[in-house]
Amino acid sequence: MIEMSGKRVMISMIATAVMVASAVGAASTAQAETVKIPKGFLLTEAEATKPLTEDQAADEWWTVSDKLTKPLELNPCRSKEKPRDGRIAMRTIIGGTSAPSYVTEQLVLYPSAKNAGAAFRKLRADVEKCAKAKAPQTATVAGDFHRYTGKKVNIADEALLVKGSSYERGTEEPLKGELYISGGERYVVVRRGSALVLYTADSYWAGEDTTKILTNRAKKMAKKVCDLPGVCTRRG
Repeated sequence: MIEMSGKRVMISMIATAVMVASAVGAASTAQAETVKIPKGFLLTEAEATKPLTEDQAADEWWTVSDKLTKPLELNPCRSKEKPRDGRIAMRTIIGGTSAPSYVTEQLVLYPSAKNAGAAFRKLRADVEKCAKAKAPQTATVAGDFHRYTGKKVNIADEALLVKGSSYERGTEEPLKGELYISGGERYVVVRRGSALVLYTADSYWAGEDTTKILTNRAKKMAKKVCDLPGVCTRRG
């Protein structure tokens, strides 16, 4: 009788543990799904949302989007497939000028550092896989072909600095028949906990200072994302 009672107690304890674990898991999932990026959180958001004068509007424009289906601003293989990387919140800011020139800021939140890490690794693999291709549509100056090169940088948990270059073959002297770089883009991608931070711009945006400015913004946002619940502490 005592033995049977012990078994019943054990079964009851196991069932209770399963119920508690399920409840905790459901609560965590619900919390992840309701994560919001506060308005004004991104570094360029104040500039992107301020009213423009008529003269300013003729030369510059901004868009702000929270759509989860937008591709990452660094998209080496130019995939048009709907993202399926588990992202739970996202904000993309794109600014352009009539120069033409552009700059972007993007924050993507995932339910765990594991999900964010997987997205980062895929992006890094795509840079290698699609290192050479036709010039991307985002290039300010189209060329004969386009090349990506990437290198790791020491920011937050992991980061990648990517340089995109469009090449053309000269048709006139002194470059006739020779390849030269006609344009390009700069990208800084950082993972901090369960967040991905991306800053991009064309190479003309700030000239030689483009990479430096984007890198400084990425470092600043890599610290700021820890103000969001669970981003730097959520496990998995």
